[in-house]
Amino acid sequence: MYRPLASVSSCAADGWGLSRKVVAQLIGRSEEWLRQVEQGQARFDSIQISYRLVEVLRFVDPMELIDGSSSTRSAARDIDLQLTPLRRAIMDHPSTRAFAPAAEHALPSLATLRNSLEECWATWLNSSGRYTELAEQLPGVLIAARSIRSAAQAVPNGSVEEAGELLVGAYHLARILLTRVGNYDLAWLVADRPIGILAQTARTPLAAASSWHVASALLSLGYDAECRDYALAAAQHLATESEPGQRLSGALQLVAAEGAAGAGDLARSQDLMANAEQIAEKLDTAAADHRVWFGRIEVAITAMNIAVRLGQIDHAIKLAANVDIPEGTAVNVRVGYYLTTAYAYALRREDFAAVFALQQAERACAEDIRYDWMAHHTLKKLARSDHHLIRRDLAQLLTVAGLA
Repeated sequence: MYRPLASVSSCAADGWGLSRKVVAQLIGRSEEWLRQVEQGQARFDSIQISYRLVEVLRFVDPMELIDGSSSTRSAARDIDLQLTPLRRAIMDHPSTRAFAPAAEHALPSLATLRNSLEECWATWLNSSGRYTELAEQLPGVLIAARSIRSAAQAVPNGSVEEAGELLVGAYHLARILLTRVGNYDLAWLVADRPIGILAQTARTPLAAASSWHVASALLSLGYDAECRDYALAAAQHLATESEPGQRLSGALQLVAAEGAAGAGDLARSQDLMANAEQIAEKLDTAAADHRVWFGRIEVAITAMNIAVRLGQIDHAIKLAANVDIPEGTAVNVRVGYYLTTAYAYALRREDFAAVFALQQAERACAEDIRYDWMAHHTLKKLARSDHHLIRRDLAQLLTVAGLA
């Protein structure tokens, strides 16, 4: 047995987006050979192949090929200290304090808690300081929601379900934030918790939204087939007569389509994308309940992500050119589009276009340039190309990102 290669699947989860099949094609080897190298059953047989793989996977440190010891997300973890209260709030589950002395705390009312959670969502959607502000706001909301629900369970007073709904919303928002900064394992944990909370309720839309979060977490971790199957199973149980139901169904089909593409199930991926596009055309552009975003822009971004996964970079660029971002589009959506576009341009080595797209993302929210993993991957790739005509603009972006 040879020393295994850091899994290409994990590379895809970290944001490179290329499947094992595409990577094998790009380096001129078979998918089976690459799988054997990953599992330590084969080894590199030429220096050229090793360097080609470093280039294709865009490793900063070639030693990452061996053990993944150098994380390309390290710079994006500048926010780690600010996220410490959120991590503690997530991990400080009531079950871990079962034998600790009870502490008396004044709990807010459900109305106050709901308002606080709405303020958190508004921060994430529209604030230019959404990462640091949410890292400060969300832990208290999460702790309060969990405490109120625990108290209601101990003394049944009819508020258990409402408190549970607020706790689920806090977990959903935590999942989104943790995913954007690259903390995929903890994002999976908070995505999964609402499923148990909602198991005994009849809130089908909220359960479907929770399933979308779980499927999204699975996709980030590189579990493509599991993402596809989980999202499709949830979509089958969703009533789609209403607009919220249709929007949730579309969102679930979108994430399933990306999972299917990553799993090599291309025919299913195309069908799901077509279904999602048809749904999006029928809906207005207003945000859905339960903070699951779905519409024409989300369909376009997913199509771009799938094209990148399949190595179809030119197609991803064409898709980006056809997207219209209306005035007043939420920061969250605008940044997602610009960062995906910049990433695709960087892959095609169109450095000017990539820098321009990153500047647009910075104008929408500079903190995304500093903390989002895709922004960091794109900036590092541009820095390695060292194009002298973009050096000044790139230096400014690298400074904002904390990479200078």
